Amino acid sequence: MKKIFMIALMAVMSMGAFAQDSKFAVGANVGYAGYGDGYSPFGVGAKFQYEFVKDFRAEAAYNYWFKKNGAGLMDFDLNFHYLIGIGEGLRVYPILGANLGMTQGLPDNETIFGFNAGAGIEYFIAENLKLNLDIKFQHNKKSKDFKFDDGMGHTVSTSYDIKYSGPVFQIGFAYCF
Repeated sequence: MKKIFMIALMAVMSMGAFAQDSKFAVGANVGYAGYGDGYSPFGVGAKFQYEFVKDFRAEAAYNYWFKKNGAGLMDFDLNFHYLIGIGEGLRVYPILGANLGMTQGLPDNETIFGFNAGAGIEYFIAENLKLNLDIKFQHNKKSKDFKFDDGMGHTVSTSYDIKYSGPVFQIGFAYCF
């Protein structure tokens, strides 16, 4: 029995070591964004990761945030991670990146640029399969000028901010190859 246990333990340890040699990964996320101002949506997303240099990884991600109160959002992220091994098959990483958001359901659909910063942790549960948890702060803001006729022959000019900023929590998985 001890021999079987030792063989199984060695196999699991070698799977974690092998998985870290993978250069590419594709996966999916579910998450919650705490943007505030009445818009704190749940969302789903997909990601593609590429380790271009040992321990440095680029991630391209798409997220669809479900509509709430008639407004919705989808965004594209380009993030960079520095991978730090803290155990067999377990890594943590800081997140730093850019964000392009597209609003839905406002009078005009808007495109807004912003940034992401945070941290994540991932664990290999099999040779080519890992789970992750990311926590990041996302900041996007755009000022919009608005003109309208007040009904008395006067044009009124005003401006307002389109903003979605706050913490984003995502859990996901990825297949490595």
